[in-house]
Amino acid sequence: DLKPANVLVRRVDGTPMPKIIDFGIAIGGTADAGSGVAASAAVAERAGTSLYMSPEQAQPHGIDTRSDVYSLGVMLYEVLTDADAAAITPIAHHSTRRLHETLLAAIDSDTEVADAAIAPGALLASARHLPGGLRAILRKALATDRADRYDSAAALADDLERFRERRPLKAIEPTRWYLARTFVARHRLGLAVSMLIAVSLVAGIALALDGLARARRSAVIAGIEAAKADRVAEFTRGMLAGIDPNRAKGMDRSLMHLVLDSAAERAGRELADQPAVRASIERTIADSYSSLGDYAIAQRHYEASLGAGKDAGLPVAEIARTRARAATNLLNYEQAANALALAQQAFADVAALPTDDRDRLSVESSLGAIESMSGKPEEARVRLHRVLAAQRRLFGDDSEDVLVTIDNLTSVDIDTAHLDEARPLLEELLAQRRKQYGAENSKTIDAINGLAIVALEQKRYADAEQLLAPQLPVVERVFGKEHPLTMRLVSNLGGAIRQQNRNEDARPYYERAAALANKLYGPTNPSAVVAESNLSLLLRDAGDLAAAEAHGRIAAGNAGAAFGDNAMRAIMHREFATVLVRERKFEEAEKELLFAWDVFSHAEGFGPQHPRSQDVVDTCVELYSAWNKPDQVALWRARKAAASATAAAAGP
Repeated sequence: DLKPANVLVRRVDGTPMPKIIDFGIAIGGTADAGSGVAASAAVAERAGTSLYMSPEQAQPHGIDTRSDVYSLGVMLYEVLTDADAAAITPIAHHSTRRLHETLLAAIDSDTEVADAAIAPGALLASARHLPGGLRAILRKALATDRADRYDSAAALADDLERFRERRPLKAIEPTRWYLARTFVARHRLGLAVSMLIAVSLVAGIALALDGLARARRSAVIAGIEAAKADRVAEFTRGMLAGIDPNRAKGMDRSLMHLVLDSAAERAGRELADQPAVRASIERTIADSYSSLGDYAIAQRHYEASLGAGKDAGLPVAEIARTRARAATNLLNYEQAANALALAQQAFADVAALPTDDRDRLSVESSLGAIESMSGKPEEARVRLHRVLAAQRRLFGDDSEDVLVTIDNLTSVDIDTAHLDEARPLLEELLAQRRKQYGAENSKTIDAINGLAIVALEQKRYADAEQLLAPQLPVVERVFGKEHPLTMRLVSNLGGAIRQQNRNEDARPYYERAAALANKLYGPTNPSAVVAESNLSLLLRDAGDLAAAEAHGRIAAGNAGAAFGDNAMRAIMHREFATVLVRERKFEEAEKELLFAWDVFSHAEGFGPQHPRSQDVVDTCVELYSAWNKPDQVALWRARKAAASATAAAAGP
C-alpha cells in the first residue's frame, strides 16, 4: 500500500533516508498462471488506496512488483509537480477518464488542456513544464501495460540517477541523435576544453591526452557503478535493520521473523557470487535476529557473514568487528567460554594496528566485556578504563564507541562491587541514550536496568523499584512478553520488591522469570540458574522450605555448568546454604558455605573483604550459632571484624 502517508523520511548521519512504515496489506486471491496472483474483485475494491493503485491492482488481475513501480510513479509525479494527485480523482473532477489515463494524457500534452474537467489543478499543468527526460520516466513508470513499466523500484531509481547525471535514459529509445545529445550535455565543458587542446597541441600529444581522458572517464564510470552497488546494498541493509523491535515497534514478531527468514534464504541463494555484499547483508540479518533475542539463529548468520567476508577479501578490521559482534552475541546466548575465544581471535586480527585505531579500540572494548564474564574482571577493568580514556580523547563523550565502552565497564564495576564508580557512568550513559534514541529503545532501557542493579546492590530497594516498574509495560509492548530484555527486567523488579519484605507481591515476578529463563535458554544457562536461586530465596522467606530447597538445589547443581570459572557461581551455593540452615541441615550447609568461601576469597577481583565474601561470613555465623559451635562463631566473626577494619582504614 505504497503512498506518501506510508513513507517516512528522516535524516541519518545528515543524509535524508526513506523508511517504509507500513509493510503493506494482504488480500485473498487465486493463482494466476500468467502473472502471479489474482485478487477477487470484491476484495480488490476494498484493499489499498485507489489513488496509488496500478490498473491491474484496481482490477482483478495478477499483481507483482511492477504494481509498486506504478505507486512510486504517482508519488514521484506529486513530488515533481508539487501538487496533490487527489485533485484529479474521478470523484474530484467528475471525469469518466481513469486516473492513470488522465496522468498519462497530461504527461504527453505540450499544450494547455482544453477540457477543464480533466485538468482541475496545478498537477496537470505542471506536468507539461517538466523536462522531457522526467516526463519519459513518469510515462514509463505509469504505463497502462505493466510490461512497459520498469521491472522494479531499483530500475526506476537507476533511471532517475541517470537523469541526474545526464546519462541516456532507459525510458527513451537510444537513437544516435539522442545518445549524442546526452553525451554533449553531460560533457559540455570537457568537450570544449578538449577542442581547445586539439587546436593548440600537435596530433601526437592530443591523442595521448585523449587516451588519458578516456581512462579517466572509465574510472569515473566504474566509480559511479561501484557507488551505485553500495547504495543498493545500503538500502537493503536499512530495510532489514527495520526489523529491530526498536524501529518496528508495532509490528507482529511473527511477521518480523517471516521477513528475516525470507531475506536470509535469498541472501544465501542469490548473493553467492557477490561475497562482499552478502557479508554485509548477513551481518545485518544477524544483528536483527539478535535484537529479537534469537541468539542461536543470529550466530549462524554471523558465521555466514564471516565466511563471505573472508571469500571477498574484506579488510581485516571489518572482519574483526563482525567477529567481535558474534562474540558478544555468544555472550548474550550465555556461552562465555566460546565468546572469549572468539573475542580473543578478533583482537588478534587487529592487534597490529595502531593502539588508537578506531576498529582496534572497538574490538578491544568487546573483549574486555567478555573477559569480565570469563573470570578475569580486574584484567577487564584495566583494559576498559584504558580504552574508554582513548575513545573519549579521540571521538568525544557522545560517540557510540564511548557509550558502548561505558556500558561494558559499568557491568564489570557492578560485578566487582565498584558501585560508586558505576553509578555516575550509568547516569551519563542514560542521559545520552535518551537523547539519541528516546525512552523506548533497548539501549535506554538497559541503562535504566543497570542503574537499578546498582541501587539493589547498594540496598536502595525502593529506588530500584521506582526505576524498573514504569519500564515493564513499555518493554512488554515494544519487545514482547518473552524477550530476554523482558525477562531481565521482571527478575530485577521482583528482587526490588522482595527486598522490601513484600514476598507475595514479588512471587509472580520470580516465578515468571524462572519459567521464562528456562524456556528461552534451558536449565544450565546462567539466567535460568539465577532465576531458580532467586525463587528459592523467596520461598524460603515465605516459609515453604521444601520448595525452596528443591529450587535451590537445582541452582547450585547447575551453577558450575552455567558459570564455569566465574566466581559468580559461588553465589548460588551460598544462597542454597541459607535454605539448608533454616532446615537445620547443618552439615550440608557447611559444605556449601566452605565451597563458596574458597571461591570468593581466591577469585580475581574478589578476595576476603569483597561484599560477596562477607555475605558468606554472615551466613557462616548464622550457621554455627544455630549449630551451637561457639568456636566457629568466633572464628567467622573475627573475619567479619577484619573486613570492617580494612574498610575503615581505606577511608571514604
